[in-house]
Amino acid sequence: MRRSFHTFFTSLLAVVLFFPNFLGAENAVPANAPYKDASLSADKRVADLLTRMTPEEKATMLAGSGWMESAAIDRLGIPSIKMADGPMGVRSWLGSSALTSAANPPIKVLSTSFPSGVAMASTWDTELVKREGQAIAQEVKGLGRNMILGPTVNINRVPLWGRNFEGYGEDPYLSARLGVAYIKGVQGEGVIPSVKHFAANNEEFERHRIDEKIDARTLHEIYLPAFKAAVQETDVWTVMSAYNKVNGLYCAENPTLLTDILQKEFGFKGFVISDWGSTYSTAGTVNAGMDLEMPGGAPARAMITSPRSQLSGNSGTWLETEKVLAEVKAGHITEATLDANVGRILRVIFVSGLFDHPMATTGEIDTPAQQAVARQGATEGIVLLKNAGSLLPLDAGKIHSIAVIGPNAAVARTGGGGSSLVRPKYSVAPLDGIRERAGNGIEVKYALGVGMEGEDAAQDTPEARAKALKEATDTAAHADVAVVVVGRYSKLEAEGFDVKTMDLPAGQDELIQAVEQANPHTIVVLNTGDPVTMSKWLGQTPALLDMWYGGQEGGHALASILFGDANPSGKLPVSLPKKWEDTPAYGHYPGENLHVEYAEGIYVGYRYFDSKNVEPEFPFGFWLSYTTFEYSGLTVTPKVSGDAPIEVSLKVKNTGARAGAEVVQLYVHDGHSKIDRPAHELKGFQRVELKPGEMQTVRFKLDRAALSYWSPETKAWAAEPGKFEIQVGASSREIRLQAPVDLVR
Repeated sequence: MRRSFHTFFTSLLAVVLFFPNFLGAENAVPANAPYKDASLSADKRVADLLTRMTPEEKATMLAGSGWMESAAIDRLGIPSIKMADGPMGVRSWLGSSALTSAANPPIKVLSTSFPSGVAMASTWDTELVKREGQAIAQEVKGLGRNMILGPTVNINRVPLWGRNFEGYGEDPYLSARLGVAYIKGVQGEGVIPSVKHFAANNEEFERHRIDEKIDARTLHEIYLPAFKAAVQETDVWTVMSAYNKVNGLYCAENPTLLTDILQKEFGFKGFVISDWGSTYSTAGTVNAGMDLEMPGGAPARAMITSPRSQLSGNSGTWLETEKVLAEVKAGHITEATLDANVGRILRVIFVSGLFDHPMATTGEIDTPAQQAVARQGATEGIVLLKNAGSLLPLDAGKIHSIAVIGPNAAVARTGGGGSSLVRPKYSVAPLDGIRERAGNGIEVKYALGVGMEGEDAAQDTPEARAKALKEATDTAAHADVAVVVVGRYSKLEAEGFDVKTMDLPAGQDELIQAVEQANPHTIVVLNTGDPVTMSKWLGQTPALLDMWYGGQEGGHALASILFGDANPSGKLPVSLPKKWEDTPAYGHYPGENLHVEYAEGIYVGYRYFDSKNVEPEFPFGFWLSYTTFEYSGLTVTPKVSGDAPIEVSLKVKNTGARAGAEVVQLYVHDGHSKIDRPAHELKGFQRVELKPGEMQTVRFKLDRAALSYWSPETKAWAAEPGKFEIQVGASSREIRLQAPVDLVR
């Protein structure tokens, strides 16, 4: 009897020691526990808190508790991280995008719809992107959340990628600078960002199964720099792993990516969160350095058992508590590894201020200040591509009628589809913006011209198209100016699938051609996120604008550019090819048997076009303005050694009659390398606002990294001594000034 009591007491003691929440043991945590002391470093607080957690509590933290919330540990005061989709505004967190983007979702979350990532990239305005991050973070807090799933910094490898609209274009340096700016804006508000998708999520085709073969040099030079900058320049709090495989392993269980590169090489201290339904193992995932599986709980189980998820290849629930504990007990996951994974989550909870200052809903959503950021982004992001005969800007004193035509004219196409499509409280279509700006003195007429492919079956019949086309040409023929707004929309360009062709949707090329025949003063406006083929009509088009997806203020922004209230200053963050067959990845996409080889290597975008002498329709960095700029006086440090910086300066003058902004681009050419290198690479840019006749000095400082390439031999960055050329220009194909620099050692 005494032995039985002793056994019972010993067992009870063990339960209390290892599971202190048993028998109401909340009092076991003293009020002055070090982890509660905000004056201590995050590392010390994490170390103390880990000693107080049971194995079960630790394991619980590795999986979400719902669709967009991490697990809270109430006994220890560890709060839940409450997430919301981004990166172009705050979306509903109540379920998948298929549910929340439906016409009548259970609950609508309305917030500011900011321009798409590619539109913001066209601004080349880091301060504006930072302000966008701040505004979005303010709305995250306004809705009672504390984490936004953005920014997207994946490179636009192919013009057909369904999420090209979401990222910052084709260049790793530009993507890095804008990603860093966005993250600084978000983290400055105490909101947790998640830079995504790590790594090389560059196609939606079979994204859950596709295995990408990418050599180390290509990874380091093209697909990783934006993530590296996010880690080393902002101490970014979270990174989201991608769905795809890289070199044979899923990104969520890829130790080369998550441990060797992200943690050891880059120095990442935050936590890695999975993309929704992208885990395929327990021990392999935890040991690789993937820390938080999303979603979790009942929503995760419902997701992975749905026919749609099973068809697409979604997987999850691998980091549920009992599965993790079983792997720990079996010795497949060590306690030290478990502590490391949980510790990274806890560190973010501390450094973000979430532990000490839980966020309360402020209700500050879509304020005038936030709307102003969205409008400025939409305006600065519009790129003027052609302006024959100075048709633009329109002179409101000389025109009496405008025909506004097209499937994207009367509807605000604010963004591409999927998890980034925001529901705004209001949105301004091009037609609305033009009518508002034109006022009563100019008659604004509207014609559909052609229905958007697949949007309304009644508009897709031959009879309906013929009738709509005749209405458009009649309207255009009786107007002083015609504005044709074409492109795609969120059901044709979205997360989850790639665009089928670079051609515009059915009937739109024919619409442009017919309107141009009816009215020689036709302005074509592209409202899409991907490059499109223009060969059928570009030669006859007097004026061409690319407004991308401009968010809720796109219509106002377009009108301000058309009428000259704003001077177009957007520059292309992607090369616009003449046709799909001209692009570097053609023939190496989408792959065969679920394998795709990145055979073009480092030759992505302008690196390919400029190095291989393939003429694009419009080159990387291209733009036109209502004014002109002159470059002069380039000076470059002639010789450098060691880690000494290269100092570059030049003068830029506005030689036209209008105020405007110029984006000065700096490229580096290496003509002596023993390894194959592109013709040149972007290594600096500055946006300069100038009044008519005004001149400013623009200065750059380049470090040794700007001259370096990733050496496959040494598995490190290398800059070979010798002569380099500093090139300064208005685009990758318009280099205006050059000067040599000698790297002596």
